[in-house]
Amino acid sequence: MGTKIRFFLIILAVLGTGSLLSQDLQRDTKVVLDDLITEAFENNSQVKAAYEEWKGSLEQISQAKGLPDPMLSFAHFGQNIETRLGPQRNKISLSQRIPFFGKLSLKEKIAQENSSIFKVQHAKVAADVVLQVKEAFFSLYWFEKAIGLRQEEKEVLGRLARIAQKKYETGRSSQQDVLKAHLEISRLDEMILTLEQGKKAIETRLNALLNRPASSPFGEVGDIGERHLALGLPEVYKLAIEGRPELKQAQHLVIKNEKSIELAKKNNWPDFTLMFEYFDIGSGATSHPDDGRNAWAGGIGFTIPLWRGKYNAAEAEAAVRLTASQKRFEDMRNDTVARVNEYYQEIKTFEDQLSLYEHSLIPQAEQALKASEVGYLSGKVDFLDLLESERMVLQIRTGYFKSLSDSRKSLARLERLVGQDLVLTHNTLDLQEVTE
Repeated sequence: MGTKIRFFLIILAVLGTGSLLSQDLQRDTKVVLDDLITEAFENNSQVKAAYEEWKGSLEQISQAKGLPDPMLSFAHFGQNIETRLGPQRNKISLSQRIPFFGKLSLKEKIAQENSSIFKVQHAKVAADVVLQVKEAFFSLYWFEKAIGLRQEEKEVLGRLARIAQKKYETGRSSQQDVLKAHLEISRLDEMILTLEQGKKAIETRLNALLNRPASSPFGEVGDIGERHLALGLPEVYKLAIEGRPELKQAQHLVIKNEKSIELAKKNNWPDFTLMFEYFDIGSGATSHPDDGRNAWAGGIGFTIPLWRGKYNAAEAEAAVRLTASQKRFEDMRNDTVARVNEYYQEIKTFEDQLSLYEHSLIPQAEQALKASEVGYLSGKVDFLDLLESERMVLQIRTGYFKSLSDSRKSLARLERLVGQDLVLTHNTLDLQEVTE
């Protein structure tokens, strides 16, 4: 083998090893929610598109407040018009149209409100993406916990299967207990496979939100902990009314339509045109000292808003649009109050559920499992009852992490609604106790 070929193979081997090491490092790295949110802000295509639309709308402001272009015209007299100073040969005209007082400032304010709508739209799209990232992150957390619990359960069932095997070998139980234990382990393997597929689907969705390749790996999600809402319902109402992006957007639309009515009324007044004309005079046939002297003239014109029908229709249209936007704002306000109440009650319900899991269900299920295991060893409890106790522990532990994940999703939806992170208190429970 030639030296160049050996060198090429070595390079490929090194690059391949480096790629594998990079993927392993990514899997070993903890996934941090704040980092994902920052990455989504920087890379998500929807957020970028909304930002560019807002930046583009800013350029409309300078367009709206600018005067119309002046008009420069040139005319040549095919047949000269004789004047006292001589024949007129050419005429140069310059005119500038000036809208009625206040029209340009109103157009500027309308463009500013329109730009504000795009600005809030950008914030709305970004908030939607953040919510989707949070929901995917908390779903990923639950899938990891559910998979981990079932893997731990397999180890427990493996130990129970060995106990059943020993009892069978000593004639104190039937072989069916051993088969049932292995059947339960196989059932867990099937559940783990289904959960792995669900986790992969969440990772693919999260990669799309972050604008990553679909197969990019993620590390392990650390414990998210419980968060308790420290604000009362009236405080959250107030924050939502002031901070919800959709309400801000609706409010800007109302202001824009108010200015549009003012502009429609201004259109009933004439626009002005300032004019300047310069006449090129040729030499005449007289001996007058002004013979052939060029002339100029200045003037002013104005439009006549004669056809009142179209102006009245424009005012009526603006009034209808204003009424519609006001009703839309009112509906959005009512929707905000209803959703705040819904999410707030969900969060409080989850807090009660988590407390019930921590202080009642999990300790009781674990005690019942220990009692069943002792009873099985002494021959007082059937193996099916022992398996049922084990299933109950798994179900309750899984339910705890599902409620924890769902509670954080509800909190994320409430934060999306109010447009900001809420004041929280952190729970001090050691989550490791739940899985042990």
